[in-house]
Amino acid sequence: MKIATLNIDWARKKKPQKSAEILNRFDFDFLILTEVVDLDLDWFPYKYPCSPIPENTVYENLNYTEYLNGEKAYRTILYSKTPCSKKYPVTDDKTNLGLEFETALGNIVFYCTIIGTWFKRQPFADNELRNTISDCRRIHAQNPNLFIIGDFNTSFKTGEERLSISSEITESLKDLFRDLSLTNISSEIEQNIDHIVIPENFANLTIETGVFAEKNMISDHQGIFISFK
Repeated sequence: MKIATLNIDWARKKKPQKSAEILNRFDFDFLILTEVVDLDLDWFPYKYPCSPIPENTVYENLNYTEYLNGEKAYRTILYSKTPCSKKYPVTDDKTNLGLEFETALGNIVFYCTIIGTWFKRQPFADNELRNTISDCRRIHAQNPNLFIIGDFNTSFKTGEERLSISSEITESLKDLFRDLSLTNISSEIEQNIDHIVIPENFANLTIETGVFAEKNMISDHQGIFISFK
């Protein structure tokens, strides 16, 4: 089973059709895209978007309709080869998703998120951190097979602090992972701010973690993936 994530920055660097062409080169079981427009991807019969950002109005500092030349903006979309078996309520349904799937690893929940939609600008970063923490604690109490995936705008690698929103947010996320017995499997990837966090008891099932899309291949983020036995 392969899981991947990438912030495509609204497909501004590569237009939607070109972004889809590039992503169609890769065969994943689950793909979580953030800052995304609606893409048709060949591998996936199922697509689960968060609620779209309101159109033709200023929402959190920006008229996304004008910014994206009429494209509808979604902060998160999960593409899947299998149907979702359960949807969990989230605090901010325009940013986050909580979806459960039946897999070979058991019933797992993907919590898809962006922390720092405006990077360091407040109150957005702190609000998004709080939403992620409260949602994940609530979902974990129902199903501890919780995967937290998306754009954290945070590098957990020593010496790369400049890539992170703040040390406070970094430490708060580390505390969350520790409290819920999760491990950030992507923490040692260099120049990386998008992450895949998995239950600790799944760590010994991983066979590969790495980068599938280099920076500037699609956006100014790099895409990362994880493979399980």
